[in-house]
Amino acid sequence: MGSMIHLTLGRIELDWGQNDGFVDHRALFRPSDLTEIPYFYAGDIEEAQYAHLPIIRKSEDFSYRLITEIKEGYSSPLSVVAERLELLGYVDGYCREEFQALFHEEFANHDFTFDELKSILQSADFSGAAFDPKLGSEDFAEFIAGRILPRIAPTAARRLRHNSMDNGQVDGLSAYSILRLLSANPTARRLPVTWQFADVAEDGYVKRDRLLAPVPQENRFLIVTEGSSDTQIIKHALKLLRPEVADFFDFVDMHENYPFSGTGNLYNFVRGLMSIRIQNNIVVMFDNDAEGVFNWERSRKLNQLVNLRIVKLPDRERFRNFRTAGPSGELTADINGKAAAIECYLDLGPTPIVRWTNYEHRRGSYQGHILRKEELAKEFLAQRVLVTGYDYSGLEAVLNTLIRECSSIREEALMASLQDELL
Repeated sequence: MGSMIHLTLGRIELDWGQNDGFVDHRALFRPSDLTEIPYFYAGDIEEAQYAHLPIIRKSEDFSYRLITEIKEGYSSPLSVVAERLELLGYVDGYCREEFQALFHEEFANHDFTFDELKSILQSADFSGAAFDPKLGSEDFAEFIAGRILPRIAPTAARRLRHNSMDNGQVDGLSAYSILRLLSANPTARRLPVTWQFADVAEDGYVKRDRLLAPVPQENRFLIVTEGSSDTQIIKHALKLLRPEVADFFDFVDMHENYPFSGTGNLYNFVRGLMSIRIQNNIVVMFDNDAEGVFNWERSRKLNQLVNLRIVKLPDRERFRNFRTAGPSGELTADINGKAAAIECYLDLGPTPIVRWTNYEHRRGSYQGHILRKEELAKEFLAQRVLVTGYDYSGLEAVLNTLIRECSSIREEALMASLQDELL
């Protein structure tokens, strides 16, 4: 039979491969997710060495004793894997498109619509999918047919025509779409997603180092900002607030001769990317101040690459009435698009103030900066863990913008690949 490799949720098999024929699932996991996990094997019921193990009956003519071994593999809660799936492009919109493209009713093993399956997966009790050494593994279609649909209604159970020829699938849903939909189910979110790769590595079908390599380049994102302060703060925010996905991101090296300091230079860099049609996934992020917004607007007019997103730091409601100081004294003003550099998204304390500096003629508004910005940045970058009472809401808004754009890049790539499959 050869060496097997499985992707599972609890004890439900979602995908499998054999020998050197398998899907690479390492992007679902962080390096720290490498651990010891259970592997299930079938043992001959007649062998004396397995006599103490339970007999599992799959059919009238096939029975085996369940052998459980602990070996190396990846394991991470579905709640964490779901965050990584988003950056791989598996959002609800894509899952629906995938189902509609791949589901062919006349040949399918069920007659559920996407919305019906989504409702079942997000509301049914999946606690029975937890690891159980007395039960072993079940494929997804088997579990749905035998343990989920009968609890909904007998008629629902008959609508899934599961058999051994289905390879454990529910037609129209890939393993990643199943995980994405189940991530909204409280009884499933706590279950571990595991990748059991030890056997194919031990038997020499793939080098172990390949399975432990970082996220593949096609799934990574290069983040480019106006200056080293922006990069340092965003990079540190990912480590503190989004450790589940921080390894997806690369940054331009800011330690030596940071090449893109200043918005004018960043605009020229964007023009360069256009000319060479770079293949990497890139997000360019401008500040939300007068000069940054000016260059953001003209850079967006250049963009014709599907793998490039040009964004600015997000507007915030709290910036609409912000204390400022200028030639007319202290006033409240809207600093969105005028003075909201990255430091404004940190915890600013009780009495923050922006000082107006030069007039930006190209946008017809003043440019400003937050006072004490170096101190604010230094205080945040010194944090090694989340600090109770610190206001992270601004940084959360920045990371949400960043992740949304990255997810959009990958979703479009998946959509294009799906269309190619159908041609």
